[in-house]
Amino acid sequence: MMDRWVLVVERIRPYSLAALLLAVVSLLLATVVRIAFGYLGGNLLFDSYFPAVLVTALLAGAPAGTAVIVGSVIIAWWAFIPPFYAFGELSGADITNGVLFIICSGCIVAVAHLYRDVLHKSRLHDRERDLLMRELEHRGRNTYAVVEAIVRSTLVNDRASADAIAGRVRAVSSANDLVNHSSAKAVQLQTLLSHNFARNEKAQLRASGPDVELSADAARKMGLVFHELVTNAMKHGALSRHGGAVSVQWRAEANKVHLTWREEGGPPVLPPQRQGFGTVIVTESLKSLSGDIVAAFDPDGLKCEITFNCR
Repeated sequence: MMDRWVLVVERIRPYSLAALLLAVVSLLLATVVRIAFGYLGGNLLFDSYFPAVLVTALLAGAPAGTAVIVGSVIIAWWAFIPPFYAFGELSGADITNGVLFIICSGCIVAVAHLYRDVLHKSRLHDRERDLLMRELEHRGRNTYAVVEAIVRSTLVNDRASADAIAGRVRAVSSANDLVNHSSAKAVQLQTLLSHNFARNEKAQLRASGPDVELSADAARKMGLVFHELVTNAMKHGALSRHGGAVSVQWRAEANKVHLTWREEGGPPVLPPQRQGFGTVIVTESLKSLSGDIVAAFDPDGLKCEITFNCR
C-alpha cells in the first residue's frame, strides 16, 4: 500500500496537467460535500476544503495545494456567503473565517511540501543504495570468479581438488547472492536448501519445517554446510543412485534450529577412515554458529543431527 502511495506521489509533478486536474477534482468534491452538509443544516464554510488542500498538496505539491486554497476561498465567497452566487460584501466574521482558513491551509501545504521533499530524498537515497549494492554484488561475483580461476590455474594438475575448492567458492557466492537479493538481508532456510539441491536436477529433496529466517552470516555458513552435505550425497550417498532421496526436517526454538538430515535409497554407508577437509568445513562452520553436528553412518543411509544459531 505504501509503495502505491509513493508511486502516485512521484508520478504527479507540480505544475503538470495531472496536478491541475487533481486540484480541480478536489475542489469539486469538496464543494459537493459542502453543499450536501448545507442541505443537512450544517454551516461548515470551509471545513470540507481542508481535506482537499491536504490531499492535493501531498499528491501534487505546493502549487496545486495553493491553487486549491485560492479556489476554495473564491467558491465559498461566491456560493456559500449571502447573497448566494454573487460576490457580496463580507462581514467581519466571514473575513476572519477566510483568514484562518488561509493560514491553516498554508500550514498544511507547507508540511505537505516538507513531507514530499523528505520522501523524494529518501527515494533518491534508496536508489543510490540499490545501485551501490548492485555494483558491490557485481564486483563480488567478479572476485569469486577470479578466485575460482586462480584455484583452477594453480591446481591444473589436480582437477578433483580444484573442482572441490571451486564448488565451495560458488556455494559462498550463491548464498551471498541470495542475501543481496533479499530486502531484509536474510534468507529462508527452505530457500537455501532448495538452492543447493538445484544443481542436481534428479536430486530428490523432502523438506519440512516451519519458516526459519537465516541472518546473512548464518546463510553464508549454512550454504557451505549444505553444499558439503549435498556434494557428499552425490558422490557417495543417496544422490549417487537413481531413486535416492534426502529428507530434511527441522524445528526452531527461539534462534536455535534443530535439523535432521536423513539419506534414503543410496548405497550402504560406512564410517569414513579419516576426517576429510569437507568435514572440517562443516564442523567449523557450525561451531561459528554455536552449533554442532552428530553423524550416524547407518547402513540404510547417512543421518545427521545438526544444531545451529540462525541469528
